[in-house]
Amino acid sequence: MEARTFLEDLRQRVPVESLAEYAGKIAFDLAGEKGGQYTLVITEEGVLVDDGLHDDAHCGLEATYETLIRVVRKEENVLMAMMMGKLKVRNQGEMIRYAKILGFM
Repeated sequence: MEARTFLEDLRQRVPVESLAEYAGKIAFDLAGEKGGQYTLVITEEGVLVDDGLHDDAHCGLEATYETLIRVVRKEENVLMAMMMGKLKVRNQGEMIRYAKILGFM
């Protein structure tokens, strides 16, 4: 699975009735062969995966694609990955809102 496919699959995790609750933008800067730079845009109309990093994203995540997948699969603890510098989060308070749909919880 590649980064874009992973993010597109997230669209199924956001319940339609919760779109307003999760509305926002999350920037993903994922290194590695399967990585890339994407912004997940959640609005009341739906969820879109946009190429590139939006400057107005509410929060951001930087890691290798492989680290992100290990965290989502619970093979690596999200807090340990952050403490070791494998997973960098911009605006952690905002990222907590999205932890469930991203698979961190």
